[in-house]
Amino acid sequence: MKLSQKWVYFTLIISFILLIYSLILSYANLHRNSEVLKQLSDDQIALSHYANNLNYSVKKNQSDTLQSLALYHDLDLSDVQTSQKKIFQHITELKDSLGSNKNFSKELNETLELIERRAVGYNLVQQSLITAVKSQDTEDIQDALVGFDMVSFQFSQDISKLMEQVRKSLDEQIETLKKTNDQNSSILIFSTILSVLLIIMSLMKFYAANIKISKQLQLKVKAQRHLKDAKKQLQQYNENLEDEVNKKTKEIRKKIYTNFLSGLPNRHQLLEDTCNQNYVKMALLNIDKFQSFNDVYGENVGNIALQQTAKWLVEHINTEDYSLYHLSGDEFVIASTSQYFSNALFIDFIEMVLKKFKKTHFVYENKSYQFIMSAGITFSGEAKMLAYADMALKDAKKKNLSVCVFENDKKLEHIHKEDIEIQKKLLYALEHDGLASYYQPIVPIRDVTKKVKYESLVRLIDKDFKVIPPLKFLEIAKQNRVYYKITKQVVQNTLQTIIDYQVPCSLNLSLTDIKNERTTKYLYSIFDEFEHNNLLTIELLETEDFDNYAEVYSFCMKIRAYGIKIALDDFGSGYSNFSHILNLPVDYIKIDSSLISNIDRDISSQIMVETIVTLARKLNIETIAEFVSSEDILEMVKSLRVDYVQGFHIGKPLPIEDHFKTTFIF
Repeated sequence: MKLSQKWVYFTLIISFILLIYSLILSYANLHRNSEVLKQLSDDQIALSHYANNLNYSVKKNQSDTLQSLALYHDLDLSDVQTSQKKIFQHITELKDSLGSNKNFSKELNETLELIERRAVGYNLVQQSLITAVKSQDTEDIQDALVGFDMVSFQFSQDISKLMEQVRKSLDEQIETLKKTNDQNSSILIFSTILSVLLIIMSLMKFYAANIKISKQLQLKVKAQRHLKDAKKQLQQYNENLEDEVNKKTKEIRKKIYTNFLSGLPNRHQLLEDTCNQNYVKMALLNIDKFQSFNDVYGENVGNIALQQTAKWLVEHINTEDYSLYHLSGDEFVIASTSQYFSNALFIDFIEMVLKKFKKTHFVYENKSYQFIMSAGITFSGEAKMLAYADMALKDAKKKNLSVCVFENDKKLEHIHKEDIEIQKKLLYALEHDGLASYYQPIVPIRDVTKKVKYESLVRLIDKDFKVIPPLKFLEIAKQNRVYYKITKQVVQNTLQTIIDYQVPCSLNLSLTDIKNERTTKYLYSIFDEFEHNNLLTIELLETEDFDNYAEVYSFCMKIRAYGIKIALDDFGSGYSNFSHILNLPVDYIKIDSSLISNIDRDISSQIMVETIVTLARKLNIETIAEFVSSEDILEMVKSLRVDYVQGFHIGKPLPIEDHFKTTFIF
């Protein structure tokens, strides 16, 4: 409000200043123009007077001259000389008058100079006439009279021209003054109107401000009334405030300490209860491969499945003896403070829960599905029980066990600490190009004219340039969902090696890679552009897990369409992979190390390898013996007519450039 009033006052002051300034300026201009008009009027009168006197003097001089010449016998030139003096006197007066006024044009001054020269000529012609009269030469007199009349006439015309120029110049100056007066009048009118408008606006603003102040005063009065009413209402609210706070606190606590899907206590509640209660038994349960279920059926169905699982656990667990928690996603915790039953009974109880759960069929929208759970159990740790149970769960998954118990000898804890360090190194390597490919030679022994192949094996190079084998970080990569990044880097490394060295190379792909749509799209896109697909072999890992031949077969056929070869890894490690060579388009089979490592001493291994080689040859498939670690093993696989050999006795995994310093001779 104060700012608005200041603006009104400021506008009023500016308006009055502008109005007064305009009036003063207009008055000064009008006064100056009046003075100029008066001066012009005086100049016109003076010039007219001097010009008329000059004209009169010229005519009188002409008359006096002619009169004196008429009485040439009694010639008196005193009047003529007086007239001549007056002519020059009047010319001088005209020059002085014109010189004092700077507004007259240059043309007018030039005319005055012409009159002055005309007066000199006029005087000379007059003298010639007088001389002719004195000589009484009639012919000279006649010629002189003609010249005198002509000069007199021209003199009169020049004076008339001067008068006309003076009048015209004065008219122009007067017209200019009129225009100036008109402009001054317009400025005055505009300034006056603007000032009046500003004053009106200021008054209106001032009036509006007064009205606003009045309204605000009224609102203030109303606000005071409302404030009194609000105080009364606040007193009423205070009476029920404690109940409202308790209600909201319960709602917030429920959101913080309850899983939104199942309604069971969540991780926050478990951590708080672990500090407040003396838990002596704890099991961390996790649904195996639940992420794959989510990928297939979608997150919505996945959430329904988790709700069904939570409901099933509530129905099958006595909550008087056990506390049940739903941590997040597919993880649940069963904990107990009871000392009345042994640790062995708790383990039996958890195993019984897992077996029943495995046999349970869940149904949603005509979809039927089953799950398998793994569990990690701990009986120690106090505040670290959840961490210990998690370590045991990871150990169970790594060993493919349904239940694993945390051992209190710190060995498992040390393993998991090491896993955490490997995880950090892996993530750093992915960000800083720390994944390298080492190559192990696959040497032909049956047809030595064939090229040596190289299997691409990933290695992690840490900050200290220490080489970490894949066994230590691949499972961690899967758990952290960055496994596809490793596959991508290995593919890039291998293809670049083929380009640089023009050697056949193979790289390993797991079932995880084949089922990852992002990975397969990347592979197809890069193989579309690669010009040496004929030098590449894809080795299929985890063949025991092949449960969907259609998906794997489709991938293999598309890969072979690029000219890439297919190899089955670890062949002979189980009965199921014998069927793979009948159901999949395979070019090579790599005989498992369990059959090769003791083939020089075990007759059963020899018979098995010989059977595999015979079957492969009938199917037009080449064989590769892995784990050839000695000369005896090499000689044995040679006698069994294996096509290729691979192992430390043949060559260790090294950077590709190191292999070209070695020559393989068999």
